[in-house]
Amino acid sequence: MTTELTVLKRDMTVSQDDTIRMLLEQSKRTGRAVLLRRAFVQDADPGLRLVTRPGPFSKMLRSNERLDLFLLIHCVTTRADWGVTHRSETWGRAAGISFATNGTASAAVSRHLKKLKELKLISTESDGRMTKITKLLEDGSGDPYTLPSGDKEGSRKSTYFKVPFSYWEQHYYRKLSMPAKTMLLILMSQRRTSFDLHTAREYALWYGVSPSTVGRGIEELKKKRLLYEFLSEQQLDGSSILGQSTQIRWALAAPFDLNVTKTEREAAEAAWTPEGAALTALRIGARIPALSGATIPR
Repeated sequence: MTTELTVLKRDMTVSQDDTIRMLLEQSKRTGRAVLLRRAFVQDADPGLRLVTRPGPFSKMLRSNERLDLFLLIHCVTTRADWGVTHRSETWGRAAGISFATNGTASAAVSRHLKKLKELKLISTESDGRMTKITKLLEDGSGDPYTLPSGDKEGSRKSTYFKVPFSYWEQHYYRKLSMPAKTMLLILMSQRRTSFDLHTAREYALWYGVSPSTVGRGIEELKKKRLLYEFLSEQQLDGSSILGQSTQIRWALAAPFDLNVTKTEREAAEAAWTPEGAALTALRIGARIPALSGATIPR
């Protein structure tokens, strides 16, 4: 991606895509992704017993523009002081809040910044005629931002997931509805190669979203082929007439399949070695009478 304009016309504002490209380039992120703590989506109380609760994300679901503004702020803020200064018009165009150049964009953007401040996700201060935005810890505590370590031995506050630049570069920020974005972030935050899809009521309880949002979001991700059936297997089920049922595991498709824990990634890599393939074949063969040496009843 470059900062060259797709259309260059004197005395005309640049497009939303050009503004976003400028901000993404400004971030200088070699990994081409934005890091977000899982606590933004689902937080947890400290202590030996795991007690989870919805994160601040659940209070941002009424505005596509506010969510995209938050993600862009997290993308652009630099390590020096985790702050960034731009004109309101720049933020307005990038997040789709306002494309006005007559001074009215400031009020529109300020309303969204005010909400982010109320959620204790950012702080602001005047910087001449512009506003400096400083990001805070994603859990809504109001604590100063620190870079998440992601260490397995660290606290749950250090666990993070990534939102790829492809979210903007491939125009998913425009293609996806708010329910689809909601479930996309929730599923990415799980950091699994594959996962079970829980009931809408369970997601609603764990993440503070409505069951209808869950249902519509999942269906849209399936329709857009961003969520697909990864594995189907039979399992014993005492509540079934046949004594068995089908369990389906699901997975996110590219470009949103980048959030995998180190343990799962190493396990997947090991499965594709000759030794791993042989062990898999032995496990499968042991379940098949013709291969395990068992006598097949006539």
